Amino acid sequence: MKPLLKPGVTSINHHYIPELYLNGFCRSDGTFDIYDKQYGQFKNKTRTPKTVFFEKGKNTIIFCGQSTDHIEKQYSALESDFGRFFNLTRDGMPSDQLLNADGIRILKQYIAIQFWRLPLLDKFADQYLRTRTLAEIERYCKVSNPPMPSQKVFELIQSDAGARHYFRSFILPLVTFNLNRPIPDAMKWAILDLEKPNNLCSDAPFIFFDNPENLMEFSGPFIFPLSNSKLLVSKLRSNTATSFDPAMSTRISILIYLQAVRYVATSNKSYLEKIIELSESYAGTTGIMRLQSELLGYIE
Repeated sequence: MKPLLKPGVTSINHHYIPELYLNGFCRSDGTFDIYDKQYGQFKNKTRTPKTVFFEKGKNTIIFCGQSTDHIEKQYSALESDFGRFFNLTRDGMPSDQLLNADGIRILKQYIAIQFWRLPLLDKFADQYLRTRTLAEIERYCKVSNPPMPSQKVFELIQSDAGARHYFRSFILPLVTFNLNRPIPDAMKWAILDLEKPNNLCSDAPFIFFDNPENLMEFSGPFIFPLSNSKLLVSKLRSNTATSFDPAMSTRISILIYLQAVRYVATSNKSYLEKIIELSESYAGTTGIMRLQSELLGYIE
């Protein structure tokens, strides 16, 4: 029996990593295996993108005394452009065509929204918004269409969890990420082919090497897997590499596993088992920093 929906709500399972992205990490039959780090074991059945990386009612809020999943509906409306881009990536469109002005704009928007959508940022995002000043909120309100009354928004953010969730979902991506300026001159974006597919996707999909501000400014190196075999890499312009060797792919997979909060999806169960074994060499904060340093050597 399907669960009953509240009035004003049309959905329950709200993905924090969209199906359109997860599709790139499936086997040919559209399934993958899920490893749960909390329990140290694989789920007993294969899964599809529809059935993983979601939380029940995550984007349902109370507005004017009524439950609404308007945030989830807006996410769905935004995802059509993203879905077309990821389909073109998986279909093998050349990197120079994907990374034209429109492609870069779409990727920046996706990264910004995905970043603030992750459950690992739930507590941070709530505290971040609660500590914004009225002047900061006034600046934030100017990016909305139409502009919102800053004093009222400030009061709502202090008192209303639903208002904070809405602001986090759609305003913070606009005001914390540098979406309009070109990529800094010293950096270059490239979509690189992996000689050995990484086969992994986790609930913490970004690999960056300094602090989140550099990712938000797109001013530093980062790695963002686009599919099993494609990586978006922000690297120094002087680095002309067009692919990564298997050793690099393995290190990326180890770091994806290590930084996962709880869930890791894989299209190759035995490969993830090997990655878990190899990850023991990089245990702890010191090990992760050493692994990051090794990866950074490939893209600086």
